[in-house]
Amino acid sequence: MSSLLYYTLPALSSYVMLSIFFLRRPRLLHTPWVSAFCPRLGAHRGGSGERLENTMEAMENAVAQRADLLELDCQLTRDGVVVVSHDKSLSRQSGVNRDVGSLDFEELPLYKEELEVYFSPGERVGCQRRAEPAGVGSRPQPPALFSPLGPTPSPRACSPPPQQSFSDPSSHNPSGHFAHGSDRHMVRLEDVFRSFPRMPISVEVKEQNEELIRKIAGLVRHYERDEITIWASEKSSVMKKCKAANPEMPTAFTISRGFWVLLLYYLGLLPFISIPERFLISFLPTIINRTYFPFSCSGLNQLAAVVSKWLIMRKSLIQHLEQRGVQVVFWCLNEESDFEVAFRLGATGVITDYPTALRRYLDNHGPPAPAS
Repeated sequence: MSSLLYYTLPALSSYVMLSIFFLRRPRLLHTPWVSAFCPRLGAHRGGSGERLENTMEAMENAVAQRADLLELDCQLTRDGVVVVSHDKSLSRQSGVNRDVGSLDFEELPLYKEELEVYFSPGERVGCQRRAEPAGVGSRPQPPALFSPLGPTPSPRACSPPPQQSFSDPSSHNPSGHFAHGSDRHMVRLEDVFRSFPRMPISVEVKEQNEELIRKIAGLVRHYERDEITIWASEKSSVMKKCKAANPEMPTAFTISRGFWVLLLYYLGLLPFISIPERFLISFLPTIINRTYFPFSCSGLNQLAAVVSKWLIMRKSLIQHLEQRGVQVVFWCLNEESDFEVAFRLGATGVITDYPTALRRYLDNHGPPAPAS
């Protein structure tokens, strides 16, 4: 036993020292990715807190605030048109109990006149959320906690509405946290590419729809957007098909790949493993149980907040990824205090429902220097 320790302890100590050394100096082992853009200000669903989500009006508003990235989700209509829509079902968005794929593009209904901002929950009475109009179906259950781009939250547990730090009433609706807009039309992804030819866009694909993936890849090639359009998906099986359809597009981490990176980090192996992804788009743990409620049980939300904060909010991990050219972006942050936390951790940028608020923060403060 003593002889085993005699050889094991020095070897283990050497491994730990090498791991720490290369964690801090990854460029000695890896050539960093070079990105075509730096997404400091990302607009969630086009900026769904200031205009109706995923509308051309919302995107134009985000561009006016000098957004660096539009975060969008896509679905396929019955006649094969790629449209920008977070949900497969039209019930929440339009009050129509049909799927996007069951209608032709010209048949798609208008959005409702107001839509709740998910990460700034609406007012509640007791333990109940503000009621939605009649005919609206129940919202889908969320995926796993570590998600690349904005899952649909589950019904909230009883908790008070979060405090907002914004002061400009023209940019959002702090009393009810519902967005409004004059534009209520769903848009084609192709129209977005035409309107914003050089705007970086993250396109999330939620399901294994090979026709949808193929058409997105073709549109990206046609409009020569390979370097500025990100493949995003929660599922590795979907991401595999996305990369096969257009391998020139940069990719974001899936849920399983995100957990894999965390495991490698805690085992000390991350400095020695190649990373094909160029973006880590993750929720910020501090928003759990405040503006993001992944579970219906408040106890589970509190536990998730503590555990995920301990696992994810590691400055050395974020700095390592950034030095390797992997840009770290936190979503979906709608309060100035969360902007501050994200940038102090060393994140490249933030995805928000309120691009006006984040632009004001960046203009007034800039990304704070990471704390030592």
